[in-house]
Amino acid sequence: MTLALLWARYDGKITSVNDLVLRLDRERFNVIFIFLRGDTGEENLLREAGYKVLYLSSARRLKAFHPSVALRLINLLKEHKVDVLHCHAHKATVYGTLAGALAGTPIVLAQVHGLGRSRNLRRKLINLLLFRRIDRVICVADAVKKDVLSNNWCLSAAKTFVLENSVDYGRFADVSISKADARKMLGVPEDAFVFGTAGRLAPTKGLTYLMEAFSKVKTQQPSAQLVLLGDGPSRAELEGQVSSLPCRDSIHLLGHRGGIEQLMRGMDVFVLPSVAEGMPRVILEAMASGVPCIAPAVGGIPEIINSREVGLLAPPKDPEALARAMIAVAGATDEERERVIQNARHRVRQLYAHEVIAEKLKNLYESRFSAYCKAS
Repeated sequence: MTLALLWARYDGKITSVNDLVLRLDRERFNVIFIFLRGDTGEENLLREAGYKVLYLSSARRLKAFHPSVALRLINLLKEHKVDVLHCHAHKATVYGTLAGALAGTPIVLAQVHGLGRSRNLRRKLINLLLFRRIDRVICVADAVKKDVLSNNWCLSAAKTFVLENSVDYGRFADVSISKADARKMLGVPEDAFVFGTAGRLAPTKGLTYLMEAFSKVKTQQPSAQLVLLGDGPSRAELEGQVSSLPCRDSIHLLGHRGGIEQLMRGMDVFVLPSVAEGMPRVILEAMASGVPCIAPAVGGIPEIINSREVGLLAPPKDPEALARAMIAVAGATDEERERVIQNARHRVRQLYAHEVIAEKLKNLYESRFSAYCKAS
């Protein structure tokens, strides 16, 4: 079976979905990675792993529809006799569905990675046409599936499939670095109580609410420190907010850092204050790392943190409630914390490890291809 993964661009990292595909039997699956744009001349990690990687354009952006890009994709699908085309996000799905129909590609799959992807009438109308040609719409959480179904006319639930985000469990669970060394990397005192978060600094991440909540926590927990890993468009705004807080010396905006699995080891509690999420991998990473988590009850997060035995949920946009949750976790006994840590690790290993979700994805590819062959 020839399988092609289609993405809008290559941004220099391997996503969890590509990690899953790399685990497929190469005797059974001939895998090709295709990107609408992004050929910067730099080495590609997927190519380094021995896979065929193709770019359709070297343009920096593809705002309008480019017929030449679609034509190149049609020719590639024909040339490589692609059996299954797995499209990621809306732009790739538009090109992939059209090219797949014209190239005679048997199976086209479309993956939706978050909530609100059918946010306007134009997108709904486009999806109305696309979903007729798509074999399955893959959603990263049950909440995303419900969102897709409620916002797209005439899409049958039978055409949807939930493929949860996943994590390299061993990478995060089997870190040998000590907490003291991790704290040196974070630049915080060894005896501090460290709250941490990681991700893009953007409005949807709700970091202003976290800052406000932390300022309340600091009055109850004098040793508390807050570290933020990541960068993004909200950085200047957040720096301004930090400078206005009396606890500013205890808040550390560290920017983008490599080795997240080591840095997690220096945290006592991981806090995700987002106002919107699909199924954030960072929560799975923190749970696998053995860091108790506090996260908002939005999107697919309640599917991961399904009880207080594995973590705490807090309402979004509510710094008071978030502060109470942070204080509660900080005040837990060692036995209570250890129970949550072990329960969370067990849940991630059983339900969200790469090996588990890779098998689910393999079965989807094989079942859809088998159904096509029987119908032909």
